[in-house]
Amino acid sequence: MTGGREAVDPVQLFCSQPALPDLHRAERLPAMFEDSTHLLWRCETSDGDMILKACRQPMLETTGCWRVIANLFGLYLPRDLANINRIQDMIQQQGLIPLPELVSWGGDSEAFPAYILTRFVDGRMLETTDLNDDMIAQFASHIARLHQLEYSSWGELSQPGRGASVWPEAVKQTLLQQAEINTINPDWLNPALSTLEQIQHHSFSPIMLDNRWDQYLFENKRIKALVDIDAFVAGPRELELVLLEYQLDSRQAALFAETYTESLPMPDLSQVRLSYRLLLFLMNALGESDLDIWMQSPARW
Repeated sequence: MTGGREAVDPVQLFCSQPALPDLHRAERLPAMFEDSTHLLWRCETSDGDMILKACRQPMLETTGCWRVIANLFGLYLPRDLANINRIQDMIQQQGLIPLPELVSWGGDSEAFPAYILTRFVDGRMLETTDLNDDMIAQFASHIARLHQLEYSSWGELSQPGRGASVWPEAVKQTLLQQAEINTINPDWLNPALSTLEQIQHHSFSPIMLDNRWDQYLFENKRIKALVDIDAFVAGPRELELVLLEYQLDSRQAALFAETYTESLPMPDLSQVRLSYRLLLFLMNALGESDLDIWMQSPARW
């Protein structure tokens, strides 16, 4: 693969794609996290401002989140960004929160690393302190709509092909592999492995494995856009709901459930919470480094 390149020149991309507008200026944007998997630029063009995201393959190989996503779900960004238009179309058709317009995209090649080019969307990055009741209800409606789309198989979202019966064993092997890398306390690992024997999912939905508030922009006290869709997969909706539990206080969680259950019943998370929490910890889903704190966080649903 050629995706190990760190030096990326936006001019190279715009010059190699005749259909793209003229590039006037490209400003490198700071990475939000030390292990961010993309390089970002704001590009001023003859057709308006755009955002260029170029994939950093070395970070994919060292970041817990993307190791798990690749090993468990078979999603490999340098290859699969070539199909990001399918994911975009599905989320736009089924979801309720807008996405930035997709201008150009491509998987890893000799000419340029895997990338996404979208139109710039004005708005502020959403933080916990910005949340209001309308946003929670809007967010819950969006998640419920996506969860209403069901597949009999799981895996890479544009073409899920892994049968429901192999899900528990696949999660078990992922937990064992990642626990060895991270030296996980057996007092948490063993019970999590035991609960997997009771898990049976018969349908899977589009879920976002890095579903955090900073993936959204807001304006006028409403969520305006979801700006990052790289980590969508077909998986059990329970896994995403366990992730969302961490990001809502008890009142917000009750409001979320009230809106969500207008479309779908809230599933019982008690049988899956332990193993899915450990999986999310090994993905470094929200940056918590203390396993005891993570595993003992309040259950919301």
